[in-house]
Amino acid sequence: MDEDYWFMVKKSNLESPGCFFCVIIELSNQNERRLKMKFKTNDDVILHYTDTGDEDKPALIGIPGIGGSCQMWQDLIALFKNDYRFIMLDPRNQGQSERTYRGQRISRHAVDLEELLVKLNLHDVVAIGNSMGAANIWAYLSIYGKGRLKAMVDLDQSPKMIADKSWKYGFKDLTWDNYPDMLKFDFGKAFYHHIDEKMFLAAKKEYQEFPYDPAENYNCLVEHAEQDWRDMILDTPVPMLVIAGGKSPFFNPEFTQAIKMLNQDVQTAIVPECGHLPQAEQPEKTHEIIAEFLKNLKN
Repeated sequence: MDEDYWFMVKKSNLESPGCFFCVIIELSNQNERRLKMKFKTNDDVILHYTDTGDEDKPALIGIPGIGGSCQMWQDLIALFKNDYRFIMLDPRNQGQSERTYRGQRISRHAVDLEELLVKLNLHDVVAIGNSMGAANIWAYLSIYGKGRLKAMVDLDQSPKMIADKSWKYGFKDLTWDNYPDMLKFDFGKAFYHHIDEKMFLAAKKEYQEFPYDPAENYNCLVEHAEQDWRDMILDTPVPMLVIAGGKSPFFNPEFTQAIKMLNQDVQTAIVPECGHLPQAEQPEKTHEIIAEFLKNLKN
């Protein structure tokens, strides 16, 4: 199939939650192996994830933002491949995961993450979330405490989407006066910097094969926007790194300074010449920042 070769190597039924549907080995032109797998959640939704499969290495798990594609993470995954196992989870209703009316709330996304970590028998995982993917991780920490995580990385997501007197670093111009109606509008282009053409085309191809309908996932966006995760900044159970895009069209990068005022122990960084997708727009710089953070984590 074009630049990739697909081999079905295992298949089983989906009669019980958590069982594996299939394992596919993808070999790219660079001869990199990536496992493409699916599992059923305890509310009977089939979720897709990829796994570099290096079980002897420490694990990272990435979660894209709402409507986002795991394809936009491939350059970052490649940069980490020598030292880390890298897993990507497609949240329900996007990517190659099932479209469903079920669980259109951030708490359910957190449970999905926990179920995957349990299934893979993973502990001390570093979770990296872009946009709403970061909110999924905050929700995980609020429900499970440290749980199975070792640390968290936020890629361009303010802990509070709705600006008010207590927080001025919300999403674009979203306030309680125009919430939730503003969320029905087109947000415009998410990125500022050029994205690698091969990665961009791979994401475009996936969108064509697995279309994302914002209207069908609108309730999730509304619920996401209503949350306030500042308590998870104040009392984070794990080390946290927050990275903002210096040219993000969605968030003022100064929200990182406000986070430092909430908790000096949270590490922050701003990636220059970068929009809302640091992992895709500036993968080398993003890798450099995250790698330094990981190096300094206590065992």
